[in-house]
Amino acid sequence: MPDGTIVAHSNPARLGEILHVGGREADDGIMRELAPDMLPHWGIMRMEGRRVFAVYRQFSPGLRDLPRGFPLPVIFLGLDLSPFEITRSQNRDYVAMLAAVTLLVGLACLVALYYAERARESRQRQRMAEGKVRRLEEEVRRKEKLAAVGNLAAGVAHEIRNPLSSIKGYATYFGQRFPEGSEDREAANVMVHEVDRLNRVIMDLIGLSRPSDVSPHPADLKLVIDHVTRLVHQDAEKRGVRIVCRAPKRVPLAMADPERMGQALLNLCLNALDAMPDGGQLTLAIVERKGRVCLMVRDNGTGIEPAQLPHIFDPYYTTKGQGTGLGLAMVHKIIEAHDGEISVVSRPAQAARRGETTFSIWLPRAAEGSVAQNRQA
Repeated sequence: MPDGTIVAHSNPARLGEILHVGGREADDGIMRELAPDMLPHWGIMRMEGRRVFAVYRQFSPGLRDLPRGFPLPVIFLGLDLSPFEITRSQNRDYVAMLAAVTLLVGLACLVALYYAERARESRQRQRMAEGKVRRLEEEVRRKEKLAAVGNLAAGVAHEIRNPLSSIKGYATYFGQRFPEGSEDREAANVMVHEVDRLNRVIMDLIGLSRPSDVSPHPADLKLVIDHVTRLVHQDAEKRGVRIVCRAPKRVPLAMADPERMGQALLNLCLNALDAMPDGGQLTLAIVERKGRVCLMVRDNGTGIEPAQLPHIFDPYYTTKGQGTGLGLAMVHKIIEAHDGEISVVSRPAQAARRGETTFSIWLPRAAEGSVAQNRQA
């Protein structure tokens, strides 16, 4: 009833008692707050000692034409929320447990990724270390070969040069005693040329055996390129080779000995011309990367086979029909004396395309102070 008196209940023992809402007896004030009418109202509230979802409205079963002001009873239908709250609590526990498991799995994945990355970096460092060890071993073997060549040159050069000088002198003397154009004079000239060739071989041996006398100072590699291109220009034209020079507007100065670098660059250019018997393009370029100056020599000739690349800087290793095999060994020695590095990348020629070989010489860049002083000079 509107005053809170229970006239019907699912528990018959509650008949005649007062309804409890929100932990208090439902008096007139509480019933006015609920404001029941003929439309259904609902909400979550505490009734009869339980937390329920209640739906309520005024109730007039079979009563018509009621007098004005006749109190209508209010019917309450309540659904106990305790099973839902238990389920929700269990769901929260499951969610918390799932979140914890997900977090643990995520942490495990992160740890696995971390150690996998560490393992990958370790393998990469190991490969780099192995590559460095192989390069050092190759360098040691090359130095051992150079040392052996040096010992041979030191012991043989002095013993051979004096007899060669005598042979050249007598060949020149006897050649002048024969008439111009005679076979005997031509034979004497051949002897003189062969003696000169042997003397050049001995000079190359001596150059490999003695320490490289380089005097690095801030130098403009563009001037070195210009000097070398002038030397090989005519030979390149005869072979149908076009020379292309590429350099930035402000060429960075490198710590180099221009004379010795010119000798090394000349050897590389001559080898490049020999690799282009049918013509092609010889490219000389200067670039700056990572605080160093790189001088590149590129040709599109026959290329170098992969099996030959590890041995091209070895003394006496050559694939030419003529030559001593000391040219690239001398180039390597000169670059090494400059505290520089030289590397080569090559692609052999195939039926459908030309080959390509690129030598890269890395030299230390000159300090800014020395650069300014050199420009003022």
